Amino acid sequence: MEESKVTQAALWWHRFRNRKKVGNKSLGFSNKGKGPKSFLIILPDHSTEADLASRFILSMKNALGPYRAKQIKILGNSVVGNLLEINKFKDFILYTEEDLNKLGLPDKELILECNQIEVDAVLDLNQDFSPICATLCAEIIAPIKLGFYSAQGEDYYNVMVRRTGEELAESGFKEIFQIIGIG
Repeated sequence: MEESKVTQAALWWHRFRNRKKVGNKSLGFSNKGKGPKSFLIILPDHSTEADLASRFILSMKNALGPYRAKQIKILGNSVVGNLLEINKFKDFILYTEEDLNKLGLPDKELILECNQIEVDAVLDLNQDFSPICATLCAEIIAPIKLGFYSAQGEDYYNVMVRRTGEELAESGFKEIFQIIGIG
């Protein structure tokens, strides 16, 4: 989906302003290294992908086990969040259209709330680039920021998953589990 010129300019300004923001911890992807313990899952923007996100979250909870599943936090659009059983999670943030500024990006209050999130890995489940979710991802300080491949995503994610084949999302989700060392 093509963003407007105003949104593109706002994204550029946001990237410029936050270019020095990096995680303060480093994590390894090997079994010998320290892997991520806490996760933030950013829900897809579109309600058509809610079922897929629900299956991913359930698979992740089962793979992590009961203790580590408590380390999952959720961030997303309230429309998609309400389609999932989000109240089973300890920490979640749902935003609405009122939480966006006139450029269609997160407002200061939502950004301040995201600045307080402390996790080891951010997993963006949007299959296509989402300016809102990418901006929120940039605000969260985490060593691993994982999203699906897009040309714009290189500025926001340090690990990107390419989708291939008929089952785009399913293959991408399996690869995400392998990258973060679960399942």
